[in-house]
Amino acid sequence: RMQRQLSQTLQQKSRLAQLGLAVSKINHDLRNMLASAQIISDRLAAVPDPTVQRFAPKLIASLDRAINFCNDTLRYGRAEEAAPRRELIALRELVEEVGEGLGLPREGIDWRVLIEPKLRVDADPDHLFRILNNICRNAAQAIESQQPPAAGEIVVEARREGLRTIIEVRDNGPGVSAQARARLFQAFAGSSRNGGTGLGLAIAAELVRAHGGTIQLLEVPKGAAFRIEIPDRSRAKYS
Repeated sequence: RMQRQLSQTLQQKSRLAQLGLAVSKINHDLRNMLASAQIISDRLAAVPDPTVQRFAPKLIASLDRAINFCNDTLRYGRAEEAAPRRELIALRELVEEVGEGLGLPREGIDWRVLIEPKLRVDADPDHLFRILNNICRNAAQAIESQQPPAAGEIVVEARREGLRTIIEVRDNGPGVSAQARARLFQAFAGSSRNGGTGLGLAIAAELVRAHGGTIQLLEVPKGAAFRIEIPDRSRAKYS
């Protein structure tokens, strides 16, 4: 009987730990998405009606993305992410949407998207948005945390290599410390910023792996650079 009670207690603690991680993920990404919606809303308040018509759909899309994310997580009721719902998407448009949601470019941070308009990627659009949003948000926060302040730049590039899409995000901020590198993609362990949780990169890595892909930190002279590889569905399924 005591052994059974101990087993039940351990199972309960395990479920609570999973629930805690799931709630942390919800809080982290929902906060980011709503922050993006707030930025766009602030812009809406300051522009004439013709421009409102251009920004309103972006606000609606941000809110829809937040709602869908919460629904998916709660529907599965566990820490794992929902399986990707993949489709061919225009990568440049999605990256530009990420930049607009983060208010990029903005004072002190240049924003460059070096992606051919015709490039398509076989991925879940909401998942890929979250991946790039987390990485680019981290880059912007790292640049703005520099003391003394310095002008920064975030660059997103992409290309096709065989049956996969390569996406690289780099910045010229302070880079990633050796201590953070050791556990870079672990939740609550891999943050390189004071006060950071490390959840953003952990979530990004999990979503990339769900596509059968990889994410890695590249060696660069200054700043940080991340390389994401997403294989096409056929390769992801049969490899």
